[in-house]
Amino acid sequence: MKTRLLTLALFLAVPTALAHGTLAAFFGGQIAETGDYRAEFAVRDGAIKVWVRDHDDKPVKASGKATLLLGGQKLDLPLSAKDDTLIAEAPVKSRDKLAAVLGLQVDGKPLSVRFMQSEVVAPATLSPQAEAGRKVFEAVCATCHGGALRGSDNGPPLLHPFYALGSAHGDDVILAAMNTGAKSHMWKFGDMPKPEGLKPGQDQDVLAYIRAMQAANGLGSAPAAAADPHAGHGHH
Repeated sequence: MKTRLLTLALFLAVPTALAHGTLAAFFGGQIAETGDYRAEFAVRDGAIKVWVRDHDDKPVKASGKATLLLGGQKLDLPLSAKDDTLIAEAPVKSRDKLAAVLGLQVDGKPLSVRFMQSEVVAPATLSPQAEAGRKVFEAVCATCHGGALRGSDNGPPLLHPFYALGSAHGDDVILAAMNTGAKSHMWKFGDMPKPEGLKPGQDQDVLAYIRAMQAANGLGSAPAAAADPHAGHGHH
């Protein structure tokens, strides 16, 4: 019963609107604003990470713990500070469905923030081109963009409205990034170099796989706000 009540509380309390419009998730995670602060939450394979910033997007020192609801289990995890990042090792994958409550102390004040992440859905079937692209993506692109396309410490998520069909990052932009690299403009990962190991023609295969994964996860088109690459305050 306690687990069910926690599940309900987590899902009802996830912020649905942010006071200042589109906010910048510098490291590819989810972001929420509460009081004087912005908290970004990201799931990596084997860990969760948290960043806290003020309204000027300057890092703020914080401490605390995370409570995860994962696979029907409740996990209480202390967060350890490393530079401007709070980290907790956890038996999680970036593709997992989970809910999280962050209990933080910021400037001597308690701060509670809630996040929810859905499970990454794989298409039931892939076209021959998309299947070929999957193999290339896993060999060449997953190091930075993650095997589940949710990003990593080296690059942003591709399962994101900024890269959905219909956004400012259309097919031509994604293909150009694969063939020549890309300058930093939204996230905090630095410039994207031209991928090594991508052979001529394989860019179209990878694009087909990315689009198939996006469609399977409800990203067939992008909201108008997400189509603006300058929305929010972030940079690549």
